[in-house]
Amino acid sequence: MKKKSTLTVLLILVLFSCNHEENMPDKITQEANLKSIYDFDNYGISHNLAMDHIATMPNFNNATLEDIFYFADTYTDAYLNNSCQCNDWQTHEMQMTMLEQMNEDMTTTSNILLSMNVITPQDVPLTDMLFTIFENAISYENNSYKSIEQFTAEIEAFENFVMTNNAIVYDPNTKTGNYAANILGACSIAKSSYSYWVNATLDNSHPWNYRLTQLNAANRNGNKTGVIQKGLFGDIWRGIKRAGADAGGFLVGGDCGGILDGRDLDCAIKHAKKKSSGVRR
Repeated sequence: MKKKSTLTVLLILVLFSCNHEENMPDKITQEANLKSIYDFDNYGISHNLAMDHIATMPNFNNATLEDIFYFADTYTDAYLNNSCQCNDWQTHEMQMTMLEQMNEDMTTTSNILLSMNVITPQDVPLTDMLFTIFENAISYENNSYKSIEQFTAEIEAFENFVMTNNAIVYDPNTKTGNYAANILGACSIAKSSYSYWVNATLDNSHPWNYRLTQLNAANRNGNKTGVIQKGLFGDIWRGIKRAGADAGGFLVGGDCGGILDGRDLDCAIKHAKKKSSGVRR
């Protein structure tokens, strides 16, 4: 099933990128206009700045995930504020369990989100396409993963597909939007987060490096959840899975309104920040 889903997604993206030349000018203009109107890339930028801020907390390397959960609220910017009501710690823990389950096989994401009433059946195709890109970004069996440039290019091709084939409803003032807008926000998180966690894994001087690569699974402040992979590739595997949890956390959110009546992306980024800093594996 995974191979079939993979081929379907790749075929759609290839067909999209290989349209007849006579159609390209109109598509390029449409995409450029949409990108100039919407500010989705700023959600990813905000996410990474929040991660940098969280790493400045006292005793960060040994802080519990609950401590980090509350410290995350001390960061705010134009795209990430603390005005919305976020989940409490217990709800956050429950959702983290769900996101970790999703990370085991990201092709199951739409089923999980459907069961949580986060998406509707009509939202499944876009959800599947996004998280299949994540699922195909790394192969633990083959010890291989896609470069930041490769992953970013695939997400950007998907963004273009979304903008060309879906009505984007988004208010940049209230930062509310329909599901297509939410998917574009999740794409922004995906690109920034993938780059952030891969770099954090490979750079010994990165403030998150210790927590990603050195913190023993058996001593993760009582937050151990299963067997943790060893070695550099295992660390990268975890970093990329964390990026998937970031994008999933953005879509899951909390008290951010419904998809159909205009979901608050400003609120959703707050949840992505908390999910990103709270991954337990």
